[in-house]
Amino acid sequence: MRVRLVLDTNTVVSGLLWDNTPSQLIAAGLQGHVELFTSQALLLELEDVLQREKFAGRVAASGLSVTQL
Repeated sequence: MRVRLVLDTNTVVSGLLWDNTPSQLIAAGLQGHVELFTSQALLLELEDVLQREKFAGRVAASGLSVTQL
């Protein structure tokens, strides 16, 4: 049985922009070790949060756009 996770927006932002435990959860999902689930509402919230000025430097440093993240 595989673990299924729904990560809240704060956890996903943290995992996308920093190297930490949330980033390890995202990596585990990308590697197929756990199943990550989301919803349209969470994705819209994530996009909104990532566009905030306080994250602009981190998003730019990632080399990806908000949409790509």
